[in-house]
Amino acid sequence: MYCPNCTNGKLILKDEVTYVYQYDIQDNGEVKWKDAEGYTSYLFFDREQKDFKQYVQCSKCETIYLHIVESREDMDMIILKKAIHSRGPVSNDFFI
Repeated sequence: MYCPNCTNGKLILKDEVTYVYQYDIQDNGEVKWKDAEGYTSYLFFDREQKDFKQYVQCSKCETIYLHIVESREDMDMIILKKAIHSRGPVSNDFFI
């Protein structure tokens, strides 16, 4: 899909997520799971999501189109199209 604002840029769906990861520290002060380069970041024992933001942005003019994508497969494109046409936040109601 192309940007309705500049008509040249491609629209990109972006997710911005912030997590806090927790790792076990052994008695010797080292992280429990590590490799030759240090701790292995994907071997955490707990992860807490702190923030989540999802939006569509133009790759050229960087205009941001806010939208919400629900988990229902049949609604994603309708919501995305409504967000683009409205050029701003939209509800999850279908067009009639």
